[in-house]
Amino acid sequence: ELERTAGSHLPPSARLSVLHELTAEELLKQPFTSRLIVSERLRAVFCPMPKAANSNWKYVLRKLEGLGNYDDLTRSHNPMTSGLRYLSDYSARDIDAIVKGDVSRGVQPFFKFVFVRDPYTRLLSGYLDKFVLKNTSSSEYRLFLSQVTSLRKFQTRDLTNEPRLSFRSFVDELMKQDVVRMNTHWMPQTLVCGLGYFPYDFVGSFEHLSIDASAVLAHLGHADEPFPTQRDIGFPPSGTSAMVNELYTRELMLKARLLYDQDFLLLGY
Repeated sequence: ELERTAGSHLPPSARLSVLHELTAEELLKQPFTSRLIVSERLRAVFCPMPKAANSNWKYVLRKLEGLGNYDDLTRSHNPMTSGLRYLSDYSARDIDAIVKGDVSRGVQPFFKFVFVRDPYTRLLSGYLDKFVLKNTSSSEYRLFLSQVTSLRKFQTRDLTNEPRLSFRSFVDELMKQDVVRMNTHWMPQTLVCGLGYFPYDFVGSFEHLSIDASAVLAHLGHADEPFPTQRDIGFPPSGTSAMVNELYTRELMLKARLLYDQDFLLLGY
C-alpha cells in the first residue's frame, strides 16, 4: 500500500518523489501534459487515470465547471468536446505560474492531484472492460483487439463466433509491446500521468476512493458535492475484485509485475 503522509486539510496521501523536475518548456514536450486538466475556477490540475475513477472525476469536474452536459461521457472523454482546458493549452510562462506559482504576479500554485490504482486490478479491469463486457460485433471490440494483436489479422474477419481473447493471451500480447505505445487503459500509470516527473500535491488511491475523493472535493471548496458513483455516471462496474483469484495465476502475476515494475516501485503497491 502507498506510504501515506499527512496533508493540511486532506487525509494522509502518497507523496511521490519527483525523480526529475521538468521545466515548463520540457513539460510542453511531454505526452502526458495534454492529459492534465486545468480548472481555473477550482485552481486545480488533475490527471485522469484510465481505470482509476477517470470517468467519475471528469463528470464531477465538468459539473463544477458549470458545463450543462457534464453527464455526457462521450463528450467528456474527447478533449475537443469536453469543454475543459488542458495544461498543453497554456504558454510556458503560464504553466510555471500554474505549477509553481508566481510571487511577482501574486499567483499561488494550483492544487495538483491524481488518483492511482493497484496495477494488478487495473490491468484486469482494463481487460474485462474492453474484452469481456464489449460486444464482439462492435467496432470498439475490434479496435481494442487490434491494439493488442495484429491489426491486419482482424480487419476483415467476423469475430462474433470466435472465442474472446483470454486474459492470459492479453497479458502475453502486452509483454511484446513497447509500453510508450500502449493504449492508456493498460499503459503503466507512471507514463500516463508523468508520475515522478510532475509535482503532484496529492495522490489518491482507487482503494481509498470514497475517503480520498471526498477530501479532495472539500479541499477544492465543495465539501457538499457528492462524488459520483458508477450508477450516477451510467458506467456499470466491471466486477474486477470478484475475478482476481479466478483469472490471475502465479505466472500471470509475475508477468504483470514485470510489465508494471515502475508502477509497483514508485507507487508502493
